[in-house]
Amino acid sequence: MLKLIQVAAILILILASAAQAIVMVEVTEVDMGYAYRDEPRTMVFELRNAAPDTLRIYSIEPSCDCTTAEVVPRAIGPNETGRVLVFFDPMGYEGRGRMEEYIRFSTSDAQDSEIILKFWVEVGIGPEPSPRALQFGSLCRGESDTLSLSITPAPGKDLTIIDVRSDTVCVTVERAGVGEAGRQDFRVIACNVEGCGRVATFITFDTSDELRPELRVPVSVSLMGSIVAEPEVVAFGPTLPGGYVSQVVKIFSPRGMKFKVPEVTHSIEGIAPEVTMTGDASCDLRLKIKEDAPPGQVNGSISVETDCPGEPPVVIKVNGYIRKGSR
Repeated sequence: MLKLIQVAAILILILASAAQAIVMVEVTEVDMGYAYRDEPRTMVFELRNAAPDTLRIYSIEPSCDCTTAEVVPRAIGPNETGRVLVFFDPMGYEGRGRMEEYIRFSTSDAQDSEIILKFWVEVGIGPEPSPRALQFGSLCRGESDTLSLSITPAPGKDLTIIDVRSDTVCVTVERAGVGEAGRQDFRVIACNVEGCGRVATFITFDTSDELRPELRVPVSVSLMGSIVAEPEVVAFGPTLPGGYVSQVVKIFSPRGMKFKVPEVTHSIEGIAPEVTMTGDASCDLRLKIKEDAPPGQVNGSISVETDCPGEPPVVIKVNGYIRKGSR
């Protein structure tokens, strides 16, 4: 999990009149120390314009592609403040030793038109998860799925996982042993007991690493009922009134649960859903554009109720565009 580390510094610009401008920089150098390659860093330099005229920033030039910078605002009025926002991405710069980078920017000050900010950093490899994120597919009620996750320690260092926890009861974690070079292996289990909907959560590892005592891995899973829809989203391009959307939604029970569709509800103007049963445990949903449908963007959802006790409605999202005219 990428963790943003804020490094604050203060840069004070004291400007006299435009004819006799003097730039006094209190802080121009920052030592960020040691950083892991998957931990982008930001630095915030505060600017103050003590001159009677507006200070304008003309150009910003970082020393390498690993660094980007922005001055907000680009025009700083008399006695007003601004900020230089510096973003450093260390990925790919590990093992190069202590690095020196800079940000050069030009100003409207006649005598000191160029200011250079410097920073130093050494980039290494810390404990890292593999994969960096876990994405489960769709799970019907009562189903479960298992994915593997490993934590690799920093090269040449021992790593202890002190504790691991999940932010939701539908995702659990089990230890699966220790691999080569001290790699910690885990099984991550997603289970749909009663839930329904999209779940986005985290697994959190408490580690013995001094710079990374906490490591978080994002997890996502789609929890559905016993009756599902494929696809869950209908997207269509410009379609004339009176026509059908080409995409057909299949509604079915993976377990063969028999059902009927007593009701289909929606709040989308100009759309007429049509359901055709294709078996005891399946049906097709087609979308017809009404003859009097107003032209423009279509956004909303359709809810398909079934006669199965306790089964949540099947929800299909709709996004499209109705053309002006008629067939």
